[in-house]
Amino acid sequence: MHSTDQDILITVLGGTFILLFFALTIIFLIMVYRRKQREYAEHQALMEANFRKELLQAQLEMQEQTFQTLSQELHDNIGQVLSLAKLNVSLIDSRQAPQYTSYIEQTRILLNNAINDLRDISKTLNTNYIKEKDLAESIQRELTMLEHVRKFETSFSNEGTAFDMPPDMRLILFRIIQECCNNVVKHAHASHLAIAMRSSPESLAIEIRDNGKGFGTEIEKGVGMYNMENRMKMIKGTIEISSEKGKGTYIRLFVRKEP
Repeated sequence: MHSTDQDILITVLGGTFILLFFALTIIFLIMVYRRKQREYAEHQALMEANFRKELLQAQLEMQEQTFQTLSQELHDNIGQVLSLAKLNVSLIDSRQAPQYTSYIEQTRILLNNAINDLRDISKTLNTNYIKEKDLAESIQRELTMLEHVRKFETSFSNEGTAFDMPPDMRLILFRIIQECCNNVVKHAHASHLAIAMRSSPESLAIEIRDNGKGFGTEIEKGVGMYNMENRMKMIKGTIEISSEKGKGTYIRLFVRKEP
C-alpha cells in the first residue's frame, strides 16, 4: 500500500473514530440530561405532594381546633344557659297556675331534649372525644342525631372482628363519614342513609349508601369529595365513589393495617 493510501485510510479511520466519539458523547449527554430531567420532575412532584399534604394537615388542624373551640363553647355556655332555664322552669309551682301546667311540662321536655341534642353535637365536634371513642359508637351517635334532628331514616351495621387503629385514623375516618352525611342531607334529597362497617384485624371497610338524586359526572364532584379523597391518602387508604343520577350514591372507604 502506498504512503498516500495509508494516509487516507488513517485519516478516514481517525475521522470515523472522532465522529463516533462525538456521537457517543452526545448520546451520553442526552441520557444524562433526560435522567436529570426525570429526577427534577420527580423531585418537583414529591415537593408538590408534600406541600399538598402539609397544607391539608394544616387545614385539618385548623378545622379540628375550630371544632374543639365550638364544642367547648356549646358545652360551657349554651349548655349551662339551657340547664339554668330548665332549673327555673322546674321551680315553677304549677299548682298556683293549673291552666299552664301542660305548657310548663312541654317546656321542660323541650329544654331537656335541647340539652341532650346539644350534648350530642358537642361530642361529635370534640376532637379528643372522637379519638378516644370507638368508631362504631361515634357513627351510631351521628346517625341517631340525624334521625332526631332531620327526621331522617338511617341504618347502621357493624360486622366482623375489631380493627385496631390509631386515634388520628379514627378521627379522619369519622370526619369523612360526617362529610358524607352532610352531603346527603344538603344535596342528595334522600330519605334514607345506610352505613355498614366490615372489619377484621387486618382491614376495615366502610360503605355509605343513600337513595338520593345522585350525580352523573366527575364535574359534579364538589370540593368536599376531593377533600375526602386527600384525607384517605393521608391514612394510606382508598375511597371509591359511585353515583348515577336518580339512583343515589355509594361510597366505600377502605384501610389496611400497616405492615
